[in-house]
Amino acid sequence: MRRTLLGRLTDRLILRPTRYPLDADGKARRLVPLGGGHVEVWTQRTGVPSADAADLFVLKFPGTAGRAERSSAHPADAWPGLAVELWTVNPPGYGGSTGTASLRHTAAVADAVFEQLESQAAGRPIVVTGSSLGCVSALYLAARRTPAGLILRNPPPLREVMLARYGRWPLTPGVQWLARQVPAELCAIRNAALATAPAVLITAQQDRVVPPSCQQQIADAYGGPHQVLYLPQADHHTAMTDEESVQYGQRLDWLRRQITGCSAH
Repeated sequence: MRRTLLGRLTDRLILRPTRYPLDADGKARRLVPLGGGHVEVWTQRTGVPSADAADLFVLKFPGTAGRAERSSAHPADAWPGLAVELWTVNPPGYGGSTGTASLRHTAAVADAVFEQLESQAAGRPIVVTGSSLGCVSALYLAARRTPAGLILRNPPPLREVMLARYGRWPLTPGVQWLARQVPAELCAIRNAALATAPAVLITAQQDRVVPPSCQQQIADAYGGPHQVLYLPQADHHTAMTDEESVQYGQRLDWLRRQITGCSAH
């Protein structure tokens, strides 16, 4: 009972689920079976219009308050000449997915969606992307599956972030108890160390949601080839400057070469 209550408190501290209807802007709805319910995934195709099949797939995990219906065509829009199919996930408690929002579902959701996408891809490359909390799912998969590449923006090691943000005395003992409720398989630092796929990491250096020092722990631990883009003046949701967008595009081109062997230029 104590663990269940603490787990619920941790979920409430981290997750921001919503179920209200949203316009999916031409995306197609797909339901992935999970337990006795389903995970809602919204898909879209972009790139070469005449292509019969996608060259590459992208699996996207939004942040803590994100919704798949709002997902953009990024990073496919940065890779001209490729037909790309994007899958964006609504976890339990979000959108039309069944079940309640909880960190304890994260691993099972990631596994179920990746397995179905892997079957659909039939050997073609899959890039996994995450924004903030979505990076936890992406790194979980990177440590256990074979994605072709990763894109991580403001990745949080959840326990470390909770302690950094809320762990000052006299709250320290309570926050430590809550941090221990994060499932062990979601340790982003340990998963980063086990990952081997090429990755691009973006770090907002004025981030007030995921402290940059916590993000750096993931970059330092990452086991595969990777490039980090630091945004010196950016907070968690700050848009990139024109110069930063150019630098980001260069890193995405590097990732494309790592995956496909060819550049966009």
